[in-house]
Amino acid sequence: MEATVLIVDDEKSVVRALRMTIEGEYRVIMAENGSEALTLFQKESPDVTLLDIGLRDMDGIDVLEEMKRIDSGSAVIMVTAVEDVKVIVGAIKRGAHDYLVKPINSQELLLTIKNVLENKQLKDQIKAIQHTDVDRYTFELIGKNKKIEAMVDTARKVSKSMDTPILITGESGSGKGVLARAIHYSGKEAPGPFVTVNCGAIAKDLVESELFGYERGAFTGAGADGKRGRFEESKGGTLFLDEIGAMPLSSQAKLLSVLEDRAFYRVGGTRAIPLGSRIISATNSDLENAVKNGLFREDLFYRINVVKLHVPPLRERPDDIFLLAEHFLSIYNDKFGKRFSDISLDAKTFLMRYAWPGNVRELRNVIERIILLKDENIVLPEHLPFALEPDIPPGDNVGLDIAGVGHAYREKAGDIIQQTLSRTRGNVTEASKLLNMPVHKLRYRIKKLGGIGELNP
Repeated sequence: MEATVLIVDDEKSVVRALRMTIEGEYRVIMAENGSEALTLFQKESPDVTLLDIGLRDMDGIDVLEEMKRIDSGSAVIMVTAVEDVKVIVGAIKRGAHDYLVKPINSQELLLTIKNVLENKQLKDQIKAIQHTDVDRYTFELIGKNKKIEAMVDTARKVSKSMDTPILITGESGSGKGVLARAIHYSGKEAPGPFVTVNCGAIAKDLVESELFGYERGAFTGAGADGKRGRFEESKGGTLFLDEIGAMPLSSQAKLLSVLEDRAFYRVGGTRAIPLGSRIISATNSDLENAVKNGLFREDLFYRINVVKLHVPPLRERPDDIFLLAEHFLSIYNDKFGKRFSDISLDAKTFLMRYAWPGNVRELRNVIERIILLKDENIVLPEHLPFALEPDIPPGDNVGLDIAGVGHAYREKAGDIIQQTLSRTRGNVTEASKLLNMPVHKLRYRIKKLGGIGELNP
């Protein structure tokens, strides 16, 4: 079905030029003032509206706000005679998708309309699956732990503001990315794309071109058509700056400028591009200490730290371990066609005792491996890789009666290792592969267990 474009401008020559460019590609309807535009907008429900900011009868921003009130998902491109960054940013905040500056280049006009239509189509698709994604990304943050409940409550509140920078802290594997996605999907309307940038994985001299994009010929090797950066790709959605503590100091200064001005420039570009995405940063390092040591800008730290959310490690939320483990059981039962129905009491004791240095990610991986490789219907202690360790370090769980657990399973661990060595005819290297345990660690366990059988290298 042919898309409809509404042109709103009180200069007939401008309307004529825009119409000549667009006709043939899209169906065109026109209005010469704000009141006529609103009547047409309500009647025709255009796919895209080209709206002049400087109308004679009404302020273009007021018309924009009324259009968004009528249809919050409408796509509006503002047209301006003067590139005023503050006015443009204000329009973007009120829901405009993009802007064009007169005189308008015909190729730029068609490309902008095409991009806006594609973005609108993507949002419609996301809206159809939004509820599924909300459930998917929020479950692992919900539990009986009061710290998690308080954090999620704060996250729900801050998710209502696209302009408020958020800093998420926590150990590796604790769920910082899951929390960021939960915030992204918690809005009332379908969000735009969720774009992740691992600040520690980009070469120092490529950070700015990756984030801001670049214009044609901006530097040696630049693509002939230029390139959109991550800020542009995340427009209408969320830009997740993971491991922001690894960002070079030179790039930190430019990021601060973007957050302050809510606009940025491509490398080699002169056109201000409004920041149209939510910025969420995350780190597993101590940024305050990095500031003291001159490794992170103090002004940027306070700018990204408007709202701080700390994801507690799994060892501090023992009541959630079983909740999460059962959730992962359900996921991987469906994925691998298995029928694991429960976790044995002894296995639960080990799950509670273990310190979980890899946090929720490690728990997920453990459950996935068990369901993939084992054929029982219940998770048993011998399924857990750390259950073979009679001296595993306990976590910080208080009040759990685990006295004697290591001793009780010392004999069982010995039996498992003995059986495995028998299968490999005493070959420790082969046994370590079967037990998913490093060779040096297996040798240590054998020694701790008093030496088992005859060993081969």
